[in-house]
Amino acid sequence: MLHTARIIATKRSVRPLASLTTARRFLQATSFRHEEKTIKIANQTVPAEAPADASSQSTMDLFVNMFDRGPNVGVEVITKDGFVLSNNVQIRNPLVLLNGSAFLWQVPQDAFQFDKPISLDAFKIFEVASPKPELVLLGTGKNFTPIPPSIREYFYKLGIQVDQMNTKHAAATYNVLAEEGRRVAAALLPVESKQ
Repeated sequence: MLHTARIIATKRSVRPLASLTTARRFLQATSFRHEEKTIKIANQTVPAEAPADASSQSTMDLFVNMFDRGPNVGVEVITKDGFVLSNNVQIRNPLVLLNGSAFLWQVPQDAFQFDKPISLDAFKIFEVASPKPELVLLGTGKNFTPIPPSIREYFYKLGIQVDQMNTKHAAATYNVLAEEGRRVAAALLPVESKQ
């Protein structure tokens, strides 16, 4: 609700008055005492005062970002046979972190060994992801293992940079870059493969 207040302007000050009756009283008192001063009354519309209770919300509290997905899922703990995610889900399999979500990754746990080549079908999720990540971090397990050139070429054709490192460093790098708001993904193998 809006209230109308009047402004009394004298040579000395301008001050808002709470009601029309107060304005009339002030006008009468001022005009009799100081007849040489020019008195002007201007109408002004001002918003009603907000209630003084502690539960009132600001205007920004009413707006919600409908595109905000909430916090990204990251890796909290790396166990010897899997991961504990930031949403307290425990996973004992290879894992893909993409666009703030976690997915089980169906690959052999020693997938990046040269004697056991990995199929490019294992990376099809990155073709259909929207938005595509700028960078994919490949966590190769306990030790650093270079990835085959065919995988690097596959990501190059998708327009995605790829970097490989051990799983511990890949998970930590993913957490930092995701927290910064970067479009990053991680494909992580557990530290120790199941026998």
